[in-house]
Amino acid sequence: MTPKEFEHKAKLMRAKALAVACRFLPEEEAEDVAQDVMLKLWSMHERIGENDPVEALAGIAAQHECIDRWRLQHNEEDIEQAYTLSDERNQHEALEYKELEEWLLQQIRQMPSTYGIIIRMRQLEYRELDEIANLLGITKASVSTLLSRARHQLLEQLKKREQQ
Repeated sequence: MTPKEFEHKAKLMRAKALAVACRFLPEEEAEDVAQDVMLKLWSMHERIGENDPVEALAGIAAQHECIDRWRLQHNEEDIEQAYTLSDERNQHEALEYKELEEWLLQQIRQMPSTYGIIIRMRQLEYRELDEIANLLGITKASVSTLLSRARHQLLEQLKKREQQ
């Protein structure tokens, strides 16, 4: 799909994405989802065919984005509940865990862009390898290789941290 064709169909795609997102989220968050979906669709506009059902694609992408946000929110809530332990030892362990989690997130943010994107998509957004490959326009084998390298890099950084 050419950029002109994408612009022509963008209003329909955004409307569909917004309608789907509104069924799952408050309006403010639904707007964010619609915007994120449009960015994702724009990044892959060259692979979208002229006769592909773009409205359906936008709806499915919005639904997946809502699910991802729901998962992320509930994982954060689960983590927060884990920190409300009454035993002092468990509180200490929870504090160490939170510190390690924050350190890991910081390390992921500092990784080279490709590694950081892939590890975020796989480990934090729970995306499948096929989905990551499709979104990034690379093979599933490349995703596996990059993910392995990113994990190895994090492991090495963790070992260095533990030695200090």
